[in-house]
Amino acid sequence: MQAYLDILNRAVADYSRGDRPVVQAPAASELQQILDLSLQQEGADLDVLEQAVQDYLHYNPDSAQADYFKLLYSGRNNAALLGDWITSLSNATMHTYQVGPVATLMELELIKNWNSLVGFNEGDGLMVSGGSQANLIGMMLARHKVCPEFKTRGADGRRLIAYVSDQAHYSAQKAVNVLGIGSDNLVAVATDDEGRMCPQALEAAIEESLAAGHQPFYISLTAGTTVVGAFDPVLECRAVADKYDLWLHIDGAWGAPVLFSEQSRHLLANSGLADSFAWDAHKLMNVPITAAVILVREAGLLKECFSGGGGEYLFHADENAAFNLGERSMQCGRRADSLKVWLSWKALGYKGFAAKIDHLQGLKSLCVSQIEQTDRLEMIAPAEYLNVVFRFKPEGIDDEQTLRRLNIAITKTMMRNGGAYVDYAQYKGRSGIRLILANDAAQAGNIERFLQACVTTGEQLVASGEY
Repeated sequence: MQAYLDILNRAVADYSRGDRPVVQAPAASELQQILDLSLQQEGADLDVLEQAVQDYLHYNPDSAQADYFKLLYSGRNNAALLGDWITSLSNATMHTYQVGPVATLMELELIKNWNSLVGFNEGDGLMVSGGSQANLIGMMLARHKVCPEFKTRGADGRRLIAYVSDQAHYSAQKAVNVLGIGSDNLVAVATDDEGRMCPQALEAAIEESLAAGHQPFYISLTAGTTVVGAFDPVLECRAVADKYDLWLHIDGAWGAPVLFSEQSRHLLANSGLADSFAWDAHKLMNVPITAAVILVREAGLLKECFSGGGGEYLFHADENAAFNLGERSMQCGRRADSLKVWLSWKALGYKGFAAKIDHLQGLKSLCVSQIEQTDRLEMIAPAEYLNVVFRFKPEGIDDEQTLRRLNIAITKTMMRNGGAYVDYAQYKGRSGIRLILANDAAQAGNIERFLQACVTTGEQLVASGEY
């Protein structure tokens, strides 16, 4: 093992040096020609393996750098990284207490604390691979609640209808496919100018479904939409859910950590009124991918929905039966992700996560202010949370498609030149640059350099006409 530890130590030392570009991978077709990824009949020696490790790290974007603004995760949580390494070393699984004793107790403690933040006083929960699986489980719980016989008899002629906002994550489309609901039965509800679901539009959509003879069963709200970070109104949508006796889920994969912060938790007021709640620890809590949780207000529903099989050889009725989490899960083999989350929470405490949120919210406000004060930059969406969507707009160019090409070219040019790594997005018909603030290592100087690079790069592209 020591030889492998030596490779790891050298790799960590090299990857952690401060002079690496954020991203340096060429196009896929070019990288295929550079790397030798072939597999042979005979095994390779350690030198070959170490070269593969070096290549992997060299070409992978460095999401821990302060100039990584591309996706809803960035930064490095060292305590969680330690937990990830130890988890792989022990190789525990989570279907029974016997094979993951400490991890099981840690997971239960995490679920208790997550539920407390959300407002589920007698809640339940389970760690899952990510927000997509958490959202799928939320929808499956809703289906089980409205027709528990679906578990044994299937749809039996029902046409169930689910409702999400038109800004919801695409995992809802995958969930209706996996669960046999059908994508034609997923209704995208209109949002307001701030990107929030309109309760009136939600109720109108439900009435339309009822008039067609269909059975509404599920509403999913988003806390922190992917593009602009909008928070759907919980209280108003809860009232609609109660009127029609529907399950109310909240996808808090990105936005849930505002609950740590006294200054920002108002964005997710009344979260405890939901029936289920998704939270990704691998996003704003900076835990290594993957780590997420599905939380449920009513204890026992997870087991009721998912249990079945395994009693003869796995889920023994012994003194630890109440601690066997596998009966609540759609998986059998499940990684012990609780250790990395528990270690990071233990290291930072509630106050550490709150300070992170408050710092990033302050940085967001600074960024928006600088955009609004900079010629040729304009905001194209609200920025209530940590998503800043703006664009470079030179004088004399008003055509939307031209502006789209130009701003996409800005992001790709900066990436090729070793600058900030950022993405682009479209919001209500207008395209621009989408900046995500998830790394509390970022400071005002990073924002100032980034915005100046956007202007400089845009001016150069306009002058050359190469966009």
